[in-house]
Amino acid sequence: MLRVETPSKGTIVVSGELDMATAPQLVAIVDRLVADNVVDIVIELDRLAFCDSSGLSFFVQAHQTLRAAGGSLVLHNPSDRLRGLLATTSLDHELNIS
Repeated sequence: MLRVETPSKGTIVVSGELDMATAPQLVAIVDRLVADNVVDIVIELDRLAFCDSSGLSFFVQAHQTLRAAGGSLVLHNPSDRLRGLLATTSLDHELNIS
């Protein structure tokens, strides 16, 4: 289960599990924000308990979508485990992580 909050324009707070079943929910949110001309997005990850390859694919897709729209994606406060996964897949060199 994934819980998503958007406390402010351009910020997405996620908690729970980001996987094949829940990634489409975030894709739809990013697409909706881009349609509303919000192209600089921060995803707050400190409450994310699990992320699989579908979640990583979402991060890459969102990064590419936002970059093509002239914006950016920031992954904020990923857990040590997620940071390790991003490093293992070399996505830490492609994505903006803070």
